[in-house]
Amino acid sequence: MPAPPELRRVLGLWDIVTINIVAVVGLRWIARSARVGAPSITLWLLAWLLFFLPLAAAIVELSSRHPEQGGIYAWARRAFGPVHGFICGWCLWVNNLFYFPSLLLFAAANTLLAFGDRFTGFLDDRFYSTAFVLSGIWLCAGLNVLGFGATRWLQRLGFISTWIPAMLLILFGTVAFATFGSATSFAAGALVPSEDFWTTVSLWSAMCFAFSGFEIAAFMGEEVKDARRTIPRAVLVAGGLVTFIYIAGSTSVLVALPADSLVERSGIADAVDLASGRVGLAGLGALTGGLLAIGALAGTNSWFGGAARVPFAAGVDRALPAAFARLHPRYHTPHVAIAVQGVLASAIFLASVFVSVAGGATTVQEAYDIMVNLTILTYFVPYLYLFPALVRLRTASGSPGSEPGVIRVPGGRVGLLTVAGAGFCATAVALALIFIPPEGTENVLNYEANVIGQAALILGAGVVLYWLYGARPR
Repeated sequence: MPAPPELRRVLGLWDIVTINIVAVVGLRWIARSARVGAPSITLWLLAWLLFFLPLAAAIVELSSRHPEQGGIYAWARRAFGPVHGFICGWCLWVNNLFYFPSLLLFAAANTLLAFGDRFTGFLDDRFYSTAFVLSGIWLCAGLNVLGFGATRWLQRLGFISTWIPAMLLILFGTVAFATFGSATSFAAGALVPSEDFWTTVSLWSAMCFAFSGFEIAAFMGEEVKDARRTIPRAVLVAGGLVTFIYIAGSTSVLVALPADSLVERSGIADAVDLASGRVGLAGLGALTGGLLAIGALAGTNSWFGGAARVPFAAGVDRALPAAFARLHPRYHTPHVAIAVQGVLASAIFLASVFVSVAGGATTVQEAYDIMVNLTILTYFVPYLYLFPALVRLRTASGSPGSEPGVIRVPGGRVGLLTVAGAGFCATAVALALIFIPPEGTENVLNYEANVIGQAALILGAGVVLYWLYGARPR
Protein backbone atom coordinates (compact mmCIF):
# COMPACT_ATOMS: atom_id res chain seq x y z
CA MET A 1 0.00 0.00 0.00
CA PRO A 2 1.53 3.40 -0.94
CA ALA A 3 2.54 5.76 1.85
CA PRO A 4 0.11 8.66 2.47
CA PRO A 5 1.13 12.01 0.96
CA GLU A 6 3.35 14.12 3.19
CA LEU A 7 2.65 17.77 4.05
CA ARG A 8 5.22 20.30 5.20
CA ARG A 9 5.28 21.47 8.84
CA VAL A 10 5.73 25.23 8.42
CA LEU A 11 3.31 26.79 10.96
CA GLY A 12 4.39 27.95 14.42
CA LEU A 13 2.49 29.33 17.43
CA TRP A 14 2.04 32.91 16.19
CA ASP A 15 1.19 31.71 12.71
CA ILE A 16 -1.69 29.73 14.26
CA VAL A 17 -2.72 32.64 16.52
CA THR A 18 -2.92 35.01 13.53
CA ILE A 19 -4.71 32.41 11.37
CA ASN A 20 -7.25 31.90 14.17
CA ILE A 21 -7.89 35.61 14.65
CA VAL A 22 -8.10 36.37 10.94
CA ALA A 23 -10.34 33.35 10.34
CA VAL A 24 -12.59 33.79 13.39
CA VAL A 25 -12.97 37.53 13.94
CA GLY A 26 -15.68 39.01 11.76
CA LEU A 27 -16.33 42.66 12.54
CA ARG A 28 -19.45 42.34 10.39
CA TRP A 29 -21.02 40.35 13.26
CA ILE A 30 -20.66 43.44 15.46
CA ALA A 31 -22.64 45.49 12.94
CA ARG A 32 -25.19 42.68 12.51
CA SER A 33 -25.81 42.32 16.24
CA ALA A 34 -25.68 46.03 17.12
CA ARG A 35 -28.80 46.69 15.05
CA VAL A 36 -30.89 45.38 17.98
CA GLY A 37 -29.28 47.74 20.48
CA ALA A 38 -28.28 47.03 24.09
CA PRO A 39 -29.72 43.45 24.20
CA SER A 40 -26.90 42.47 21.83
CA ILE A 41 -24.43 42.75 24.73
CA THR A 42 -26.48 40.24 26.74
CA LEU A 43 -26.59 37.89 23.77
CA TRP A 44 -22.82 38.20 23.23
CA LEU A 45 -22.16 37.26 26.85
CA LEU A 46 -24.50 34.26 26.63
CA ALA A 47 -22.85 33.12 23.38
CA TRP A 48 -19.43 33.41 25.04
CA LEU A 49 -20.49 31.51 28.15
CA LEU A 50 -22.67 28.77 26.66
CA PHE A 51 -20.99 28.25 23.28
CA PHE A 52 -17.46 29.62 23.08
CA LEU A 53 -16.13 28.29 26.40
CA PRO A 54 -17.39 24.72 25.76
CA LEU A 55 -16.10 24.91 22.18
CA ALA A 56 -12.63 26.08 23.25
CA ALA A 57 -12.44 23.39 25.95
CA ALA A 58 -13.45 20.66 23.49
CA ILE A 59 -10.97 21.79 20.83
CA VAL A 60 -8.11 22.08 23.32
CA GLU A 61 -8.62 18.52 24.60
CA LEU A 62 -9.28 16.88 21.25
CA SER A 63 -6.48 18.66 19.39
CA SER A 64 -3.99 17.68 22.10
CA ARG A 65 -5.34 14.11 22.13
CA HIS A 66 -5.64 13.63 18.34
CA PRO A 67 -3.69 16.32 16.44
CA GLU A 68 -3.94 14.63 13.03
CA GLN A 69 -5.04 16.35 9.80
CA GLY A 70 -8.80 16.87 9.39
CA GLY A 71 -9.90 18.26 12.77
CA ILE A 72 -13.57 17.66 13.59
CA TYR A 73 -13.89 15.33 10.59
CA ALA A 74 -11.13 13.09 11.95
CA TRP A 75 -12.52 13.22 15.51
CA ALA A 76 -16.07 12.34 14.43
CA ARG A 77 -14.78 9.52 12.23
CA ARG A 78 -12.71 8.13 15.09
CA ALA A 79 -15.61 8.41 17.56
CA PHE A 80 -18.60 7.32 15.45
CA GLY A 81 -17.26 5.60 12.35
CA PRO A 82 -16.84 6.47 8.67
CA VAL A 83 -20.50 7.29 7.85
CA HIS A 84 -20.81 9.97 10.52
CA GLY A 85 -17.27 11.14 9.88
CA PHE A 86 -18.12 11.66 6.23
CA ILE A 87 -21.35 13.59 6.95
CA CYS A 88 -19.52 15.74 9.49
CA GLY A 89 -16.65 16.43 7.11
CA TRP A 90 -19.03 17.09 4.21
CA CYS A 91 -20.92 19.78 6.15
CA LEU A 92 -17.67 21.18 7.49
CA TRP A 93 -16.40 21.62 3.96
CA VAL A 94 -19.60 22.61 2.14
CA ASN A 95 -20.51 25.44 4.54
CA ASN A 96 -17.44 27.26 3.29
CA LEU A 97 -18.85 27.29 -0.21
CA PHE A 98 -21.49 29.70 1.16
CA TYR A 99 -19.12 31.42 3.57
CA PHE A 100 -16.55 32.53 0.99
CA PRO A 101 -19.05 34.53 -1.13
CA SER A 102 -20.77 36.07 1.91
CA LEU A 103 -17.45 37.27 3.34
CA LEU A 104 -16.35 38.58 -0.04
CA LEU A 105 -19.65 40.48 -0.40
CA PHE A 106 -18.76 42.17 2.88
CA ALA A 107 -15.32 42.97 1.44
CA ALA A 108 -16.93 44.30 -1.76
CA ALA A 109 -19.13 46.74 0.19
CA ASN A 110 -16.22 48.03 2.25
CA THR A 111 -13.97 48.39 -0.78
CA LEU A 112 -16.49 50.87 -2.19
CA LEU A 113 -16.31 52.90 1.03
CA ALA A 114 -12.54 53.09 0.68
CA PHE A 115 -12.97 54.93 -2.63
CA GLY A 116 -15.45 57.50 -1.36
CA ASP A 117 -19.15 58.25 -1.43
CA ARG A 118 -19.39 58.54 -5.21
CA PHE A 119 -19.02 54.76 -5.56
CA THR A 120 -21.53 53.65 -2.91
CA GLY A 121 -24.25 53.41 -5.55
CA PHE A 122 -22.64 50.12 -6.59
CA LEU A 123 -23.36 48.58 -3.18
CA ASP A 124 -26.36 46.62 -4.48
CA ASP A 125 -25.14 46.27 -8.06
CA ARG A 126 -25.18 42.58 -8.97
CA PHE A 127 -22.50 42.80 -11.63
CA TYR A 128 -20.01 44.66 -9.45
CA SER A 129 -20.66 42.18 -6.61
CA THR A 130 -20.31 39.22 -8.97
CA ALA A 131 -17.02 40.44 -10.45
CA PHE A 132 -15.57 41.15 -6.99
CA VAL A 133 -16.61 37.85 -5.42
CA LEU A 134 -15.45 35.66 -8.31
CA SER A 135 -12.11 37.49 -8.45
CA GLY A 136 -11.67 37.01 -4.70
CA ILE A 137 -12.49 33.30 -4.84
CA TRP A 138 -9.95 32.58 -7.55
CA LEU A 139 -7.28 34.80 -6.03
CA CYS A 140 -7.57 32.78 -2.82
CA ALA A 141 -7.52 29.53 -4.78
CA GLY A 142 -4.30 30.54 -6.52
CA LEU A 143 -2.62 31.70 -3.31
CA ASN A 144 -3.50 28.48 -1.51
CA VAL A 145 -2.00 26.36 -4.25
CA LEU A 146 1.28 28.13 -3.40
CA GLY A 147 0.85 27.02 0.24
CA PHE A 148 0.65 28.50 3.74
CA GLY A 149 4.31 29.46 3.76
CA ALA A 150 3.78 31.72 0.74
CA THR A 151 0.66 33.39 2.14
CA ARG A 152 1.86 34.27 5.65
CA TRP A 153 2.14 37.90 4.55
CA LEU A 154 -1.59 38.04 3.79
CA GLN A 155 -2.53 36.47 7.14
CA ARG A 156 -0.35 38.95 8.99
CA LEU A 157 -1.71 41.84 6.95
CA GLY A 158 -5.23 40.56 7.70
CA PHE A 159 -4.37 40.39 11.40
CA ILE A 160 -3.32 44.05 11.34
CA SER A 161 -6.33 45.00 9.20
CA THR A 162 -8.64 43.38 11.75
CA TRP A 163 -7.07 44.99 14.79
CA ILE A 164 -6.83 48.57 13.51
CA PRO A 165 -10.59 48.98 12.77
CA ALA A 166 -11.43 47.28 16.06
CA MET A 167 -9.12 49.61 17.99
CA LEU A 168 -10.43 52.67 16.11
CA LEU A 169 -13.96 51.61 16.96
CA ILE A 170 -13.13 51.20 20.64
CA LEU A 171 -11.08 54.42 20.74
CA PHE A 172 -13.71 56.66 19.18
CA GLY A 173 -16.48 54.97 21.13
CA THR A 174 -14.60 55.86 24.31
CA VAL A 175 -13.98 59.45 23.15
CA ALA A 176 -17.63 59.86 22.08
CA PHE A 177 -18.78 58.56 25.48
CA ALA A 178 -16.48 60.93 27.36
CA THR A 179 -17.54 63.87 25.18
CA PHE A 180 -21.24 63.32 24.53
CA GLY A 181 -22.32 60.39 26.69
CA SER A 182 -23.77 57.13 25.40
CA ALA A 183 -26.11 57.10 22.40
CA THR A 184 -27.64 53.87 23.77
CA SER A 185 -29.04 53.13 27.21
CA PHE A 186 -27.40 50.23 29.05
CA ALA A 187 -29.81 50.22 31.98
CA ALA A 188 -30.69 46.75 33.27
CA GLY A 189 -34.10 46.80 31.60
CA ALA A 190 -32.63 47.83 28.24
CA LEU A 191 -30.30 44.80 28.18
CA VAL A 192 -33.22 42.36 27.99
CA PRO A 193 -34.84 41.72 24.57
CA SER A 194 -38.38 43.10 24.57
CA GLU A 195 -39.33 44.74 21.26
CA ASP A 196 -39.49 42.31 18.32
CA PHE A 197 -38.31 39.54 20.65
CA TRP A 198 -37.81 36.71 18.15
CA THR A 199 -35.95 38.82 15.58
CA THR A 200 -33.60 39.97 18.34
CA VAL A 201 -33.03 36.50 19.80
CA SER A 202 -32.51 35.00 16.33
CA LEU A 203 -29.26 36.99 16.07
CA TRP A 204 -27.80 34.69 18.72
CA SER A 205 -27.10 32.15 15.95
CA ALA A 206 -24.80 34.63 14.23
CA MET A 207 -23.10 35.46 17.55
CA CYS A 208 -22.37 31.80 18.25
CA PHE A 209 -21.09 31.47 14.70
CA ALA A 210 -18.88 34.52 15.29
CA PHE A 211 -17.10 32.52 18.00
CA SER A 212 -16.77 29.40 15.87
CA GLY A 213 -13.80 28.39 13.77
CA PHE A 214 -11.04 27.87 16.34
CA GLU A 215 -10.73 24.32 15.04
CA ILE A 216 -9.29 25.67 11.76
CA ALA A 217 -5.74 24.89 12.89
CA ALA A 218 -6.75 21.28 13.61
CA PHE A 219 -7.69 20.92 9.93
CA MET A 220 -4.00 21.37 9.14
CA GLY A 221 -2.50 19.54 12.13
CA GLU A 222 0.19 17.85 10.05
CA GLU A 223 1.45 21.25 8.87
CA VAL A 224 1.88 22.64 12.41
CA LYS A 225 5.14 22.40 14.31
CA ASP A 226 4.59 20.46 17.57
CA ALA A 227 0.83 20.46 16.92
CA ARG A 228 -0.06 18.76 20.23
CA ARG A 229 1.21 21.80 22.17
CA THR A 230 0.93 24.58 19.62
CA ILE A 231 -2.75 24.29 18.68
CA PRO A 232 -4.20 24.34 22.25
CA ARG A 233 -1.98 27.28 23.24
CA ALA A 234 -2.99 29.21 20.12
CA VAL A 235 -6.70 28.59 20.81
CA LEU A 236 -6.38 30.02 24.33
CA VAL A 237 -4.43 33.12 23.23
CA ALA A 238 -6.60 33.85 20.20
CA GLY A 239 -9.81 33.12 22.14
CA GLY A 240 -9.08 35.83 24.69
CA LEU A 241 -8.33 38.39 21.98
CA VAL A 242 -11.42 37.50 19.96
CA THR A 243 -13.70 37.80 22.99
CA PHE A 244 -12.29 41.25 23.79
CA ILE A 245 -12.81 42.47 20.20
CA TYR A 246 -16.45 41.37 20.04
CA ILE A 247 -17.69 42.63 23.39
CA ALA A 248 -15.65 45.85 23.51
CA GLY A 249 -16.38 46.57 19.85
CA SER A 250 -20.13 46.06 20.18
CA THR A 251 -20.28 48.25 23.27
CA SER A 252 -18.31 50.99 21.50
CA VAL A 253 -20.61 51.00 18.48
CA LEU A 254 -23.69 51.39 20.66
CA VAL A 255 -22.05 54.07 22.80
CA ALA A 256 -21.14 56.09 19.71
CA LEU A 257 -24.26 55.59 17.57
CA PRO A 258 -27.95 54.75 17.86
CA ALA A 259 -28.67 51.20 16.71
CA ASP A 260 -31.00 52.22 13.88
CA SER A 261 -28.21 54.10 12.06
CA LEU A 262 -26.21 50.94 11.21
CA VAL A 263 -26.08 49.09 7.87
CA GLU A 264 -24.69 45.59 8.24
CA ARG A 265 -22.36 45.23 5.29
CA SER A 266 -20.75 48.64 5.81
CA GLY A 267 -21.75 49.34 9.41
CA ILE A 268 -18.31 49.22 11.05
CA ALA A 269 -16.76 51.71 8.62
CA ASP A 270 -19.84 53.93 8.97
CA ALA A 271 -19.59 53.73 12.76
CA VAL A 272 -15.91 54.74 12.76
CA ASP A 273 -16.62 57.54 10.27
CA LEU A 274 -19.54 58.98 12.25
CA ALA A 275 -17.92 58.53 15.66
CA SER A 276 -14.62 60.09 14.54
CA GLY A 277 -16.56 62.89 12.81
CA ARG A 278 -18.26 63.73 16.09
CA VAL A 279 -14.84 64.48 17.62
CA GLY A 280 -13.54 66.45 14.63
CA LEU A 281 -11.64 63.81 12.60
CA ALA A 282 -12.87 63.17 9.05
CA GLY A 283 -12.04 60.53 6.46
CA LEU A 284 -11.37 57.59 8.75
CA GLY A 285 -14.40 55.71 7.41
CA ALA A 286 -12.66 55.26 4.05
CA LEU A 287 -9.50 53.99 5.74
CA THR A 288 -11.54 51.60 7.87
CA GLY A 289 -13.45 50.34 4.84
CA GLY A 290 -10.20 49.52 3.06
CA LEU A 291 -8.79 47.72 6.09
CA LEU A 292 -11.99 45.73 6.58
CA ALA A 293 -11.88 44.65 2.94
CA ILE A 294 -8.28 43.43 3.36
CA GLY A 295 -9.21 41.62 6.59
CA ALA A 296 -12.17 39.92 4.90
CA LEU A 297 -9.99 38.82 1.98
CA ALA A 298 -7.40 37.43 4.41
CA GLY A 299 -10.15 35.63 6.33
CA THR A 300 -11.44 34.10 3.10
CA ASN A 301 -7.91 33.01 2.24
CA SER A 302 -7.43 31.39 5.68
CA TRP A 303 -10.62 29.40 5.39
CA PHE A 304 -10.00 28.53 1.76
CA GLY A 305 -6.80 26.77 2.71
CA GLY A 306 -8.11 25.25 5.94
CA ALA A 307 -11.33 23.95 4.38
CA ALA A 308 -9.50 22.27 1.50
CA ARG A 309 -7.76 20.00 4.03
CA VAL A 310 -11.10 18.33 4.83
CA PRO A 311 -11.73 16.80 1.36
CA PHE A 312 -7.99 16.12 1.21
CA ALA A 313 -8.24 14.07 4.42
CA ALA A 314 -11.38 12.33 3.08
CA GLY A 315 -9.46 11.50 -0.10
CA VAL A 316 -6.64 10.00 1.95
CA ASP A 317 -9.24 7.91 3.82
CA ARG A 318 -10.76 6.92 0.44
CA ALA A 319 -14.13 8.39 1.44
CA LEU A 320 -13.84 10.70 -1.61
CA PRO A 321 -12.15 10.04 -4.97
CA ALA A 322 -8.39 9.57 -4.69
CA ALA A 323 -7.81 12.76 -6.73
CA PHE A 324 -8.68 14.83 -3.65
CA ALA A 325 -5.64 13.35 -1.89
CA ARG A 326 -3.21 14.47 -4.59
CA LEU A 327 -0.59 17.04 -3.69
CA HIS A 328 0.91 19.56 -6.07
CA PRO A 329 4.28 18.19 -7.21
CA ARG A 330 6.09 21.45 -6.44
CA TYR A 331 4.15 23.14 -3.63
CA HIS A 332 2.90 20.04 -1.76
CA THR A 333 -0.62 21.47 -1.43
CA PRO A 334 -3.98 19.74 -2.12
CA HIS A 335 -4.47 21.56 -5.42
CA VAL A 336 -7.32 19.35 -6.66
CA ALA A 337 -9.39 19.98 -3.52
CA ILE A 338 -8.63 23.70 -3.79
CA ALA A 339 -9.70 23.88 -7.45
CA VAL A 340 -12.93 21.94 -6.88
CA GLN A 341 -13.69 24.23 -3.94
CA GLY A 342 -13.28 27.28 -6.17
CA VAL A 343 -15.59 25.91 -8.88
CA LEU A 344 -18.36 24.97 -6.43
CA ALA A 345 -18.16 28.24 -4.43
CA SER A 346 -18.45 30.20 -7.69
CA ALA A 347 -21.46 28.17 -8.85
CA ILE A 348 -23.29 28.48 -5.53
CA PHE A 349 -22.73 32.22 -5.42
CA LEU A 350 -24.04 32.72 -8.95
CA ALA A 351 -27.11 30.64 -8.17
CA SER A 352 -27.80 32.59 -4.97
CA VAL A 353 -27.63 35.95 -6.73
CA PHE A 354 -29.30 35.20 -10.05
CA VAL A 355 -31.77 32.37 -9.28
CA SER A 356 -35.05 32.98 -7.43
CA VAL A 357 -36.68 29.93 -5.84
CA ALA A 358 -40.10 31.37 -4.95
CA GLY A 359 -40.69 34.27 -7.33
CA GLY A 360 -39.30 37.79 -7.39
CA ALA A 361 -35.70 38.86 -7.89
CA THR A 362 -33.21 38.14 -5.11
CA THR A 363 -31.43 41.33 -4.04
CA VAL A 364 -27.73 41.37 -3.17
CA GLN A 365 -28.64 41.91 0.52
CA GLU A 366 -31.06 38.95 0.47
CA ALA A 367 -28.46 36.77 -1.24
CA TYR A 368 -26.01 37.83 1.49
CA ASP A 369 -28.49 36.92 4.26
CA ILE A 370 -29.29 33.58 2.65
CA MET A 371 -25.62 32.64 2.29
CA VAL A 372 -24.81 33.75 5.85
CA ASN A 373 -27.57 31.59 7.31
CA LEU A 374 -26.78 28.61 5.07
CA THR A 375 -23.18 28.92 6.27
CA ILE A 376 -24.30 28.84 9.90
CA LEU A 377 -26.76 26.00 9.32
CA THR A 378 -24.33 23.64 7.62
CA TYR A 379 -21.41 24.64 9.84
CA PHE A 380 -23.23 23.82 13.07
CA VAL A 381 -24.07 20.25 12.03
CA PRO A 382 -20.45 19.16 12.72
CA TYR A 383 -20.66 20.75 16.18
CA LEU A 384 -23.53 18.38 16.94
CA TYR A 385 -20.85 15.69 16.47
CA LEU A 386 -18.00 17.54 18.19
CA PHE A 387 -19.38 17.60 21.72
CA PRO A 388 -20.54 13.93 21.83
CA ALA A 389 -17.17 12.99 20.25
CA LEU A 390 -15.40 14.69 23.16
CA VAL A 391 -17.23 12.42 25.61
CA ARG A 392 -16.82 9.30 23.45
CA LEU A 393 -13.09 9.74 22.87
CA ARG A 394 -12.39 10.61 26.51
CA THR A 395 -14.26 7.46 27.60
CA ALA A 396 -12.38 5.33 25.09
CA SER A 397 -8.98 6.70 26.07
CA GLY A 398 -8.54 4.73 29.28
CA SER A 399 -6.85 6.11 32.40
CA PRO A 400 -5.53 9.69 32.49
CA GLY A 401 -2.04 8.46 33.26
CA SER A 402 -1.82 6.82 29.84
CA GLU A 403 -2.26 10.15 28.01
CA PRO A 404 0.99 12.10 28.11
CA GLY A 405 0.65 15.57 26.61
CA VAL A 406 -3.16 15.60 26.62
CA ILE A 407 -4.87 18.71 28.05
CA ARG A 408 -8.14 17.52 29.57
CA VAL A 409 -11.33 19.43 30.32
CA PRO A 410 -11.14 20.00 34.09
CA GLY A 411 -13.66 18.69 36.60
CA GLY A 412 -13.56 14.99 35.82
CA ARG A 413 -16.69 13.37 34.43
CA VAL A 414 -18.98 16.14 35.75
CA GLY A 415 -16.91 18.83 34.05
CA LEU A 416 -16.78 16.81 30.84
CA LEU A 417 -20.56 16.30 30.70
CA THR A 418 -21.23 19.94 31.62
CA VAL A 419 -19.02 21.23 28.80
CA ALA A 420 -20.37 18.76 26.24
CA GLY A 421 -24.01 19.30 27.28
CA ALA A 422 -23.79 23.09 27.24
CA GLY A 423 -22.07 23.14 23.87
CA PHE A 424 -24.49 20.67 22.28
CA CYS A 425 -27.60 22.49 23.55
CA ALA A 426 -26.27 25.92 22.52
CA THR A 427 -25.58 24.56 19.03
CA ALA A 428 -29.07 23.03 18.73
CA VAL A 429 -30.76 26.29 19.79
CA ALA A 430 -28.63 28.32 17.37
CA LEU A 431 -29.62 25.96 14.54
CA ALA A 432 -33.34 26.36 15.29
CA LEU A 433 -33.12 30.17 15.34
CA ILE A 434 -31.66 30.32 11.82
CA PHE A 435 -35.10 29.79 10.28
CA ILE A 436 -36.37 33.15 11.55
CA PRO A 437 -35.99 35.56 8.56
CA PRO A 438 -33.73 38.59 9.14
CA GLU A 439 -35.39 41.94 9.69
CA GLY A 440 -36.16 43.68 6.41
CA THR A 441 -36.50 40.51 4.31
CA GLU A 442 -38.73 41.51 1.37
CA ASN A 443 -39.66 38.01 0.19
CA VAL A 444 -39.97 35.72 3.23
CA LEU A 445 -41.12 32.75 1.13
CA ASN A 446 -38.09 33.06 -1.16
CA TYR A 447 -35.81 33.31 1.89
CA GLU A 448 -37.24 30.19 3.59
CA ALA A 449 -37.33 28.20 0.33
CA ASN A 450 -33.69 29.04 -0.37
CA VAL A 451 -32.47 28.17 3.13
CA ILE A 452 -34.46 24.95 3.51
CA GLY A 453 -34.13 23.85 -0.13
CA GLN A 454 -30.41 24.49 -0.49
CA ALA A 455 -29.62 22.97 2.91
CA ALA A 456 -31.61 19.82 2.05
CA LEU A 457 -29.92 19.63 -1.35
CA ILE A 458 -26.45 19.95 0.15
CA LEU A 459 -27.06 17.38 2.92
CA GLY A 460 -28.73 15.02 0.47
CA ALA A 461 -25.85 15.33 -1.98
CA GLY A 462 -23.42 14.39 0.80
CA VAL A 463 -25.40 11.27 1.73
CA VAL A 464 -25.71 10.20 -1.92
CA LEU A 465 -22.01 10.78 -2.56
CA TYR A 466 -21.09 8.69 0.44
CA TRP A 467 -23.25 5.75 -0.59
CA LEU A 468 -22.07 5.95 -4.19
CA TYR A 469 -18.41 6.14 -3.30
CA GLY A 470 -17.49 6.24 0.37
CA ALA A 471 -19.50 3.13 1.30
CA ARG A 472 -17.81 0.92 -1.29
CA PRO A 473 -15.83 -2.04 0.12
CA ARG A 474 -12.12 -1.26 0.39
